[in-house]
Amino acid sequence: MMRRALRFLPLFACGLAATIAIPSAASAQSWEIRREIREANREVARERAEGAREILQCKTRACAEREYREANREVARERREARREVSREIREAYRDRWYRGNDRWYRDGRYWNRNDYERRYYSRRDKDGNILPGLLVGAAVVGVVAAIANADDDD
Repeated sequence: MMRRALRFLPLFACGLAATIAIPSAASAQSWEIRREIREANREVARERAEGAREILQCKTRACAEREYREANREVARERREARREVSREIREAYRDRWYRGNDRWYRDGRYWNRNDYERRYYSRRDKDGNILPGLLVGAAVVGVVAAIANADDDD
């Protein structure tokens, strides 16, 4: 039984290493931005459902065409509003409590421009494009697990 479980351990280790190596795009955004996106998606879906409901209530072709055009206008309006609200949230997330205006931040006793500030305080260490250390650690883990599994098979 233990040998069967150890047979799948290298596959599990590879999957775990791949999951850790691939960053999540959703976690890079602030929760306010993600909340605004969800809210916008709900509003657009509600307008679509309302338009479909009104189209189904029409008795004539002219009424259905008029409702169809109106529904498309409403959905387009909601999408524009959603884009504005999400971009506003992104702009607000850009300015934290150290923002001093004119693309300058004051932190740790000095002023920073945008690029230097983001690189210093907000850049993630795993986004530098160097995947080799992660692959080497994953390969080492898989090698150790395979050696243990082979040692158990020899007994």
